[in-house]
Amino acid sequence: MRAAPPLLLLSLFCACPSLAGEVRVRIYSAHPPKALIITAVKGQLHWKTCRDCEQQTGQQLIFPLPATEAKASGTAGKGEVLLTGSYELHRADGPVFKGEYPLLLKDRPSDLVVIATMPLEGYVERVLMAESGDFQNEEALKAMAVAARTYAERFAGQHALEGFDFCDTTHCQALHWRNPSFAVHSAVTSTQGEILLYDGQLAATYYHQNCGGSLANAAEVWPQVTAPYLVAHSDPFCVTSGGLRWQVTLSVGQIDEALRASGIKTPKSWTTFEVNHRSASGRAHSAVLLGGTPDHFSVSASSLRFAVNRLFGWNNIRSDLYEVRSVGQQVVFSGHGAGHGVGMCQAGADEMAREGKNYREILAFYYPNTELSRATQQPWQQRSDERFDLISTNPDVDSEIFPVANQILERNERSVGWTLSTRVKLQVFPTLESYRDTTGQPGWVAASTRSFTIRLQPIKELRRRSILESTLQHELFHLLIEARASANTPLWFREGLVLYLSDSELPAAAYVPMTIEQIEQILKHGDTQKNTRLAYASAHRIMSDLIAQHGKQEVLSWLSSGLPAGITRSISEHLALPANL
Repeated sequence: MRAAPPLLLLSLFCACPSLAGEVRVRIYSAHPPKALIITAVKGQLHWKTCRDCEQQTGQQLIFPLPATEAKASGTAGKGEVLLTGSYELHRADGPVFKGEYPLLLKDRPSDLVVIATMPLEGYVERVLMAESGDFQNEEALKAMAVAARTYAERFAGQHALEGFDFCDTTHCQALHWRNPSFAVHSAVTSTQGEILLYDGQLAATYYHQNCGGSLANAAEVWPQVTAPYLVAHSDPFCVTSGGLRWQVTLSVGQIDEALRASGIKTPKSWTTFEVNHRSASGRAHSAVLLGGTPDHFSVSASSLRFAVNRLFGWNNIRSDLYEVRSVGQQVVFSGHGAGHGVGMCQAGADEMAREGKNYREILAFYYPNTELSRATQQPWQQRSDERFDLISTNPDVDSEIFPVANQILERNERSVGWTLSTRVKLQVFPTLESYRDTTGQPGWVAASTRSFTIRLQPIKELRRRSILESTLQHELFHLLIEARASANTPLWFREGLVLYLSDSELPAAAYVPMTIEQIEQILKHGDTQKNTRLAYASAHRIMSDLIAQHGKQEVLSWLSSGLPAGITRSISEHLALPANL
């Protein structure tokens, strides 16, 4: 038995393979389609209804698949298609998307999920097409290319728990799907591979449309972000042409309606709105609603802006840099700028370029004390044996993992009673920093599995901690369990099985009973290190009890047949579970 310290073995499994240098983007994320017609632009389309299914070809694919076709292909109820080729995506109520990126299509009860895998530099071009539409100067475009690339590298995996890296909206970075212009292509190509570092780490290169002449400290917007290069200071370039001024009038009733729609219980019959606290950059930080019951009610300015804009349109309160005055039952907001005000001001960057500043000077102004660097990591290479593909920057050394992985996989297969039919990719990162930056996982997560790719911290580091074998055992059990699990098998059940089969020893002192709902929520959406550890311990204990009662083979059969009726209720009744963590 190899005991795996849970703090080093927690892993993330999601069906979304991608390698360094690629990003997976959910397209149509704001308005998911109900159906798609995919038409070949040149050549033919190639698709599979599962990774090991026979490839099909044709000039057109309608998705979701008709029931007869899904049944004939043996995929009825699974609703996934892997597609390659040069294509156009047509939907009944949205724009046409034209591309050549591999697509993963998922049919969900309410809508479709469309995920495109694209090279990093191609992603940066698409971002610039959306985020730099008003830029007039080449050096500003170059600065934006570096900022967008660094953001993508720093925040890769932002939607990892949903199966992709980024959405295509301003929640991540907006994208346009039309072909990049010559100016955008030139800016991306001339800065290819260039990123911003601070103290050797990827910088958080936030940017916005217009700061109104005053940049904000990151902590003003995101209290948990402390970045010495994202500080409040004046921006004379932004206001050279007069700055972006705006004004909007809202009634007390509209503000009240918006706040209540966002779940904020406002006082009855309030009459006056005032800003009572400003941040270092002069932005509204909090406001008060006066004259009601209670007569003094505080609300954050960012919550107010989000609530109003979500209900009445995103161009109402355009930033938190504003003054207010009351006119009867009306509140007049007179403001400057647009966006959160942190990092690079796009209006100011374009003006700096117009005045003759180069992109290095622009980046130095908006991200002071950062270092412009070009990625120096050795290129990824691939080596293969009978069952595994190794992806590494140093395959001559890292190929030592082959005999270890083969031995563990064979042992795992004997334990569950079935064979893994798909080849497995082992991606070994050269440094802890590159592992964390690419996967988005903290250092206490030794590996993360995405589809059939196991992404590992450096082998030397795993051996130093004596967890290489236990880490591989855990991740390979993940693959075996996922290969048999039906689409509706809950995450707590799958993870509990992996922990049980891996013989993970979880300290009794770390065990706190949780409800099934609590475990599922933490495993799906992430939480603190402590709560994640508790969720794993609870899932492991529940699985141990189930196997003691029903037998290992019976419980394994539930992966494909589904959990017996009432099993979740019986678990809750068996344990004395608290209402909250």
